[in-house]
Amino acid sequence: SSSPSPHNLPFPPGFQIKSQQSEVTRILDGKNIKYELVDISQDNALREEMRAKAGNPKAIPPQIVNGDQYCGDYELFVEAVEQNTLQEFLKLA
Repeated sequence: SSSPSPHNLPFPPGFQIKSQQSEVTRILDGKNIKYELVDISQDNALREEMRAKAGNPKAIPPQIVNGDQYCGDYELFVEAVEQNTLQEFLKLA
């Protein structure tokens, strides 16, 4: 019997969010950029606030915000890292 290949196994709910979040924090830590993690999983008001800032009623974390300024989602974050435009993306430049 052949064993299933890893990428066919279902991920537990939230797994992708967690791995993306740890990737974001790892990159920010590596660049000595201070941040605050906001856990929206227990708080509907925070979740709605995040979605309002993202301008997307279905937005899922991680979403990156600087104060009241919405920066973008995980995909845009990774793109900014690859293009060396992270400072601009985070509205720090």
